[in-house]
Amino acid sequence: MRFNKSIFLLLFLLTMAHSGFSQEPGLKIEKLTKDFYIYTTYVAYSGVKTSANALYMLSKDGVILFDTPWDPDQYQPLLDSIRNRHHQEVIAVYATHSHEDRAGGFGFFNKNGIPTYATAATNAILKADHKPEATHLIEPDKTIHIGGKQFVIKYFGEGHTADNVVVWFPKEKILDGGCLIKSSEAKNLGYVGEANVKEWPKTIRKIQQTFKKINWVIPGHDGWKQQGHLENTLKLLTQ
Repeated sequence: MRFNKSIFLLLFLLTMAHSGFSQEPGLKIEKLTKDFYIYTTYVAYSGVKTSANALYMLSKDGVILFDTPWDPDQYQPLLDSIRNRHHQEVIAVYATHSHEDRAGGFGFFNKNGIPTYATAATNAILKADHKPEATHLIEPDKTIHIGGKQFVIKYFGEGHTADNVVVWFPKEKILDGGCLIKSSEAKNLGYVGEANVKEWPKTIRKIQQTFKKINWVIPGHDGWKQQGHLENTLKLLTQ
């Protein structure tokens, strides 16, 4: 049988698209446990493709995002993916600090009428930097109940930034660390232009002392599936 060259080329390209030659998606969504998903976006940082991990939670009332995509091109695709996958809408967005990989999407979500939340400290930084602020303020250490789910936004002290907070889900024992917690595979602290490296170890130790049993720790960047994220963060800070 004789194949037309154009047909052969098309088949070859389709094969490559389904093989290891295909590019990584700009948005990656992975299930963590019931009703909890980790989504990862990518940006070129210092010339290197770098990942940013964030989390979303399903509830009876809708989906709650914890941090916005780092890549602005993924704001709408994330909403579309959530809608298509879960048949729910995003009803709230919480940021763990003021940087682009956490609160950078506030302007987009505000324009789409989705409530955004941040601490007063984070909003003050955003305002000073002339960036979109959250429409609502978070009261740290207060348990928040939404659609049958509960979580706590906790501030343990300075570290990656002065305003960094973590999110604790007591029932599931999930700790969403944002950029305060480095991955166990991280080789350095990354961007420290606004960090307090003197207080950072103290902040991590407070977290360890507060949460004796944690099922999952989600770091802000790099691999999250393995263990040892808190321990490696301390190692990087004290070596």
